[in-house]
Amino acid sequence: MSKEKTKALFGVIEQWPIAKASKERKEFIERLNSFVFERLNEGHRGNLSELVSKTVYLEKQRIKLNPWKVDPVDDKGYWNNIGTQLDLIQNLADKENAEEELLKRIINRYSEEIVGHFDKKTFLFSRWFLTAFFKRLFNRYFGKNQWRWGKKSHLLEKMKISGDVSLVHNLFTKGTVVILPTHHSNLDSIMVGYMIDTKMELPVFSYGAGLNLYNVEIAAYFMNRLGAFRVDRRKKIPSILNA
Repeated sequence: MSKEKTKALFGVIEQWPIAKASKERKEFIERLNSFVFERLNEGHRGNLSELVSKTVYLEKQRIKLNPWKVDPVDDKGYWNNIGTQLDLIQNLADKENAEEELLKRIINRYSEEIVGHFDKKTFLFSRWFLTAFFKRLFNRYFGKNQWRWGKKSHLLEKMKISGDVSLVHNLFTKGTVVILPTHHSNLDSIMVGYMIDTKMELPVFSYGAGLNLYNVEIAAYFMNRLGAFRVDRRKKIPSILNA
């Protein structure tokens, strides 16, 4: 598919997959919860108590040994409550159903943390800001009559893309496209996203962002509204690794 056809198909931001996913976030999380629960229940059938107990232990250790400012304010209380509930249900006749409900609560908590949002207004501002930023970054001087440090067209001329771009456009209409860009800094990742939007004229991708970056309030504000999904490398427990 040509760039023109792709642009015609995805030219409206509301038609972008990331925008649709954000609009249907509740439904997506429900599907995600069901998918993760089925995988975990199948792999730990008859032994959910141990899985939940291990999750509670590891989360309490994380809170105690490696807390972050961005962590939920109810983190400690939540996991204490889950641990208490797990102890109380051990002698119930419907123990298995109660354990399943606890696991579903945990999965939903992680899903709500991971799945991001996409806001059109924030995206449009970010596109404008990055255009001005990169024009200044790639201009060594203020040229004569160059308002805002040059034209956008001149900026895009300096950004080079090689490879089968038309193939990527075609793949985007067939299914999910995953990009794994190498980078030396966070600025490289921002540049890749900017070029996908302005140079390749593809819909914006969802991207992974380390939860530690959310400790910086200005970064958290934009990432929360640009479709980022949160990655917390401290959490090594099955219920989040499968989410």
